[in-house]
Formats: sequence, structure tokens, C-alpha cells
Amino acid sequence: MQKFELFDETFDPFRTESYELSIQVSLNGFSFCIKDTTRNQFIALAHKEFEQPVVFAEDWNDRAEWIFNGYDWLKKPFKRVVLNFESPRFTIAPKEFFEFSKAKQLLTIAHQLSDLEEVNYHPVENTVCVFSSPSALIASLSRIHKNFKLVSSASAPLSLHLSKSKARSTPLITLSVYNDFCVLILANDKKLLHCGSIKYINHEDTIYHMVNTCKQFGITPADIEITLIGDMIEKDSFISLLNRFFKSAKQENSLKHSHFSYQLSQHKASYANLFNLS
Repeated sequence: MQKFELFDETFDPFRTESYELSIQVSLNGFSFCIKDTTRNQFIALAHKEFEQPVVFAEDWNDRAEWIFNGYDWLKKPFKRVVLNFESPRFTIAPKEFFEFSKAKQLLTIAHQLSDLEEVNYHPVENTVCVFSSPSALIASLSRIHKNFKLVSSASAPLSLHLSKSKARSTPLITLSVYNDFCVLILANDKKLLHCGSIKYINHEDTIYHMVNTCKQFGITPADIEITLIGDMIEKDSFISLLNRFFKSAKQENSLKHSHFSYQLSQHKASYANLFNLS
């Protein structure tokens, strides 16, 4: 079981009401970060792997209890709590045409869901993200934090992508990397063309899907700039390979309006998906 945690010296477990807590959970473990909203600065970062990965829905009750028992102060009131369950099961719809009563019907067109998943949605600018999360995980967190914001794995990357694409008319791809899948977002001429997930197998397979997506929209890959968010194995070789097919590829750090304590600053790129939940 791997464990990684950093706490700035200013972190005070008795001041959680002035902190924002962001939690990212997968089948294998969880990460969290804490932002001091008074100073607009991230002051804590941690990652822990479960002793056993989640296999059955009922496992979530034990895993949630294990998370919060490991850090008792996580049960205290926070100014804001954001939760993301890492999952490729999401889809988007134009906000003006979205009907909340048909959210589950819309999501099942794109993904197969189990009866033990809960369908949620929230707006991201002029789109709506529809996604699923384990019902048991949501219920476990609800018993501790009554009001929290639930977001999809596409939410933060999509928000970042849309803010960047507004300022340019050239083709742009944002690739957000998670453990076993990637979120691929494509825009051109300030228009969002695609937002979906790719199962990660290897670098070559991922690039094949990216090139094929571009060709479906009649866009030449050599004209596209790539923004990579998150971390992956052999990242440098992946970026080098991307540069062979696309105009340019670079890794993006976390949102630039946020500040980081000295201990956390070196992890801005690796944990960008977690920090960007803020």
C-alpha cells in the first residue's frame, strides 16, 4: 500500500471551516488536497492506495470509513467539499437542450451502467456534464458531509479547455490522463467538437484514437496543439511521440490563478486533475 502526504506548516486541523477539500477516488485508492481559501493557497496533498481494490459495490462502505478514519479531521465541516470518482462513464450535452429528467437515458446511450450507480449532472459553461458514480460511495460521503459538490472526471479538464479555446481559433486538444483512461477534448475555431473518454492501453493506441478523432472532423493533426493534463508512465516519451504527429504538445500545470505552498509546488503538474477540481 502506497502512501504519500504533504502538509504545509500552516495547516491547522482546527480551521477546516476556512478550507476547501477536494477528493479524488478510484477503485484502487484516493487522493485529496486542501486549499486555504483565505490565502487562496493549496496547503495539503495526500494519496493513499486501498489495501485491496474495490470489487463489489458493498466494498465502498468500508473504503469510505477507512478514508475518513485515517484522517479524523476530514470529518469536520469544510467551507467547500468537492468529490470526483475517476470514471470514463460520462457524456455532455448542450445546456439549452438538456432535460434533467432524461439524464440517465442520455448517459446510457453512451455507456453501460449498473443498477448500483447514481447518475448526476452539472453545468460547465454552455454544456452539461452527465456522469455516474457508485451510489454507496456517495451515500457514505453524504453521512459525513451533507453538502458537497459532485463532479465528473471530464468537468475540470473541460472547464480549462473551454477557457483556453475562447482565446484562439486554431485547433486545440486537451488530453486529461487518469489511471486507466484519458479524457479527450477537441475544439476548433472556438467551437467544442468532441469530449469523450479513451481506454488507456499504451501510448501508440492513445495517439491512434486522437488522430482518428481529428480526421473524423476533417482536421489535420499537424495543425493541432496538444495540452496534456495529469501524469503517466514515460511521460516524456509520450510527449515526444505526440510531437511527431501534432503541431505541438506540452504538459499543463494546474490552474494559474491558484497558489501553492513550497512543498506542494513541485507536484502541480502530476496532480493537476486533483488540484483543478477547485
